[in-house]
Amino acid sequence: MQKFLEATGETRDAAIENALKQLGMDRDDVSVEVLDNGRKGFLGIGATPARVRVTYEAPDAPEMPAEPEKPAPAAPQTPDAPAEKPRREERPKKKDKPAKLSITTDDDTPRLVKAAPKNFVPEKSESERPRRERRPRRERRPREERPITPSVPKERELIPVSEAGMQQAEKLATDFITGLLEKMGIEGTVSTLPQVDCDQLRLEISGPDMGPVIGRRGDTLDAIQYLGSLVLNNALEEHVRLSVDTENYREKRAESLERLARKMAMKVVKAHRSMTLEPMNPYERRIIHAALQDFNGVTTYSTGTEPGRRVVIAPDNSSRSHH
Repeated sequence: MQKFLEATGETRDAAIENALKQLGMDRDDVSVEVLDNGRKGFLGIGATPARVRVTYEAPDAPEMPAEPEKPAPAAPQTPDAPAEKPRREERPKKKDKPAKLSITTDDDTPRLVKAAPKNFVPEKSESERPRRERRPRRERRPREERPITPSVPKERELIPVSEAGMQQAEKLATDFITGLLEKMGIEGTVSTLPQVDCDQLRLEISGPDMGPVIGRRGDTLDAIQYLGSLVLNNALEEHVRLSVDTENYREKRAESLERLARKMAMKVVKAHRSMTLEPMNPYERRIIHAALQDFNGVTTYSTGTEPGRRVVIAPDNSSRSHH
């Protein structure tokens, strides 16, 4: 069941951060809708906070069976006493209408023209009215440039995996992916890459034709990695992150996403209008957030629900003051 929470802050990013702290969720676990960008005001006067609405998934509450309503006990009636008739509701009395104005016939004025009162004074014409002196305009102070604080993706907490647990994970994942390739009719071998993070297992698939393994924009490769992660999480007591790659596709895809992010950010700064990217998985969305965290003039956030969750690149107006 989807629920939502509204939060405020000095800026849009601060409002989103306040909502995430209240929910205890990450940025990619919620959908953000900007209700009000807020105003800085002039010398603190007229300032309004930014306001956002955060939508998130919550477990459905069990429905409790409603208790049947008990009928009200009927009043005992004696055979001699007649049953009381229900009283009619008293209707509100109509208000007295105001008396109609009568037209007197004592004067000689036409019936369609009302006589002017005795103390009537005609208004002065526009030419006779004194002109008001225009006040000099106030000089506007130059706007103060404030540093822009772009969004920064939250860093993951790494929990080390024991050597025995990593060896068991390597055997399970290798056997599973090898059998999966045979079922798909793809000739390929699975090998282990050097470990980079203390909780990650990196595997590589190699073969004569890896196009079907990669799929459209890496969809098939992501599916193989997801299924392998499910196998490891169900079989192991320790949590092992699995990364499956082929022909260095992950690095090439990351470079392509970074170029796309910078290109779209330049368009946002030039047009002063938000732009939404295509749906991406959490790994690719983190690449976009990280690529633009130091890009001046834009901010990023995610919207929508999986698997159609997207990254929005929006102009960062926190340095502008509204008068």
